[in-house]
Amino acid sequence: MTALWDDLKKNLKEWGTSAAEKAEELGKVAATKTEEITKIGKVKLEIHQLNRDLDKNYSNLGKYVFETTENENVTNFAGNEQFFSYIKKVQDLHKQIKMREDKVKKIKTEYRAEKSTPSDTGTKEEGGKSSENESGKE
Repeated sequence: MTALWDDLKKNLKEWGTSAAEKAEELGKVAATKTEEITKIGKVKLEIHQLNRDLDKNYSNLGKYVFETTENENVTNFAGNEQFFSYIKKVQDLHKQIKMREDKVKKIKTEYRAEKSTPSDTGTKEEGGKSSENESGKE
């Protein structure tokens, strides 16, 4: 009976250790994913703000073109500094948005690369699920 009890204690201790290791691993994965989502969220918020600025600039450009055409009977804006300053602002905003979108892609790529590094070797041999199923959710 004591051998059975000792065996049971030993197995419970091993299971407890294994469970603690899995919990620690899952905690690290959750922390990493949270960090990734936070970084991406910040950049997407910047993109949203830039898109709002872009909309305002398009509106200002349209208003300027309309008023200039209506009031001054202008149909050719060649050499019109105000017109080209609006165009420049729009172009700059497009560049900034593109840079932010590239930054989001870079962040996602970095975190996928971290996720695919063999830091959790032995997971499949122990009968656990591989992390490949989880990475396909995005």
